[in-house]
Amino acid sequence: MMTGPPSVHVGRARKLLLGGVVGGLAATVVSLVAMGAAYGRSGLVSALLAAAMVLFFYGVGQLVMVRFADAGARTLLVVSMTSYTARVVILGLVLLAYSRNADRWSMLTPMAIFITTMIVVAGWLIVEVAVFSRLRIGVFDTEYVSPSLGGTDQ
Repeated sequence: MMTGPPSVHVGRARKLLLGGVVGGLAATVVSLVAMGAAYGRSGLVSALLAAAMVLFFYGVGQLVMVRFADAGARTLLVVSMTSYTARVVILGLVLLAYSRNADRWSMLTPMAIFITTMIVVAGWLIVEVAVFSRLRIGVFDTEYVSPSLGGTDQ
């Protein structure tokens, strides 16, 4: 196994992860205060649960991207789509379990869960996009060679 400094791709993916975590945590604090004030203890517990789920799912997704940052484009596409699909299916199963057992979870406030989810997702994505816009990503293109020339100089 190779040791040494991480590649530029891993470094960029880590910056995106850190940015997302900072944005998500900031939005979590705002949500906890707002939902606690609006709905009391039930809102606070609901907001905490929703924020934890968002941070977990987004964190796992970005950690997968860090782990496979140096992979080829096709591998990265397959891994990211598999990770995304798995997270959506798991979240769907959690929501299905909640909807079938809502009476057991009467201490939760669905509106606080919804609002917190939206706020934390937005916080994560806004900061992640801001970090991405500041990454130095070189774009290079090869010189065009006409197929009729067969790639030789004439």
